[in-house]
Amino acid sequence: MDITIRVEWDMGHRLPNHGGLCRNLHGHRYAAEVTLRGPVIADPGAPDEGMVVDFGPVKGHVRHLLKGYDHMFLIYSGDDFLPQLLRVPGVVPVPWIPTAENIAAALLKQLRTDMVTGADVVRLRLYETPTSWADAS
Repeated sequence: MDITIRVEWDMGHRLPNHGGLCRNLHGHRYAAEVTLRGPVIADPGAPDEGMVVDFGPVKGHVRHLLKGYDHMFLIYSGDDFLPQLLRVPGVVPVPWIPTAENIAAALLKQLRTDMVTGADVVRLRLYETPTSWADAS
């Protein structure tokens, strides 16, 4: 059985090699859908009986992870703008170009490392806009 939680946050980025407007400093209202897979708990009387895992702790863990991203600006550590932008609060250097695909893969990797539940994290869908997303699995 699969369950999915959704969280949203605001974040900026820049794609230094892009041929269009995404080369500029800009931001988005991101959303992530995190899908976990596992058996439905059938322990009679257990507080999580009938669930794969309780939504609340999963959302809490994902929100805690995203505190490092919310209202921040991701910049590639090899970006020519990095020296100037490091003087600005909220700038977070990352070792990859901050595309939706790379952000999704990094978040999924961190969730798989950090999340302790009886279920497996099987997918992270990252919406960069309401109509554009990347799936990491």
